[in-house]
Amino acid sequence: MKALRRAHRSWLLAALAMVPSPLAAQDIGAAAPDFSAPYVADSTAPPWHFAARDPVPLTILSFWATWCKPCETLHPWMEALARTYAGRGVRVVTVNMREPVDSILRWLDADTGSVTLDVRDTDGHITELYTVTSVPTILLIAENNVVVRRWEGFTGVMSGLEPVITRYLPPATSAAKPASRSCSDSSP
Repeated sequence: MKALRRAHRSWLLAALAMVPSPLAAQDIGAAAPDFSAPYVADSTAPPWHFAARDPVPLTILSFWATWCKPCETLHPWMEALARTYAGRGVRVVTVNMREPVDSILRWLDADTGSVTLDVRDTDGHITELYTVTSVPTILLIAENNVVVRRWEGFTGVMSGLEPVITRYLPPATSAAKPASRSCSDSSP
């Protein structure tokens, strides 16, 4: 009887292992979890709401902290990236992890004219939703709210993010060039 129970238990565990588990927020192909967060620069404004955002082809979530040395380089680079791709539908949202607003504002003080959307994760809820365990962590989220790429740490994001962005965006439109005329196009 014990052997039968052990065999049944082994079979049950094997069957459970074959059942696909739901995707977690950190998984590529997972639905990006919804959240609300207060703005860094304006604590009186209603919180920014991820699900209620204007539709854009790509959203970059960049988790950072003032004590993070690589973030000192990455944050201005994200700002430049936001300026470059804003007209093509890329939004950069920086999420500061559990720091006082005065520390964040001092750190961002040199960043005047920012086009990134800077929000605060005051209680760590967003960090938990996206299973962020280190900074910087960058997620690229498509218009359909699917996580398409994730970078943890500094290595690879500066060389890998832009090629992935261009892969998901339609080609940039350029000024129309006048049509060239070939020899057979000559008309009187």
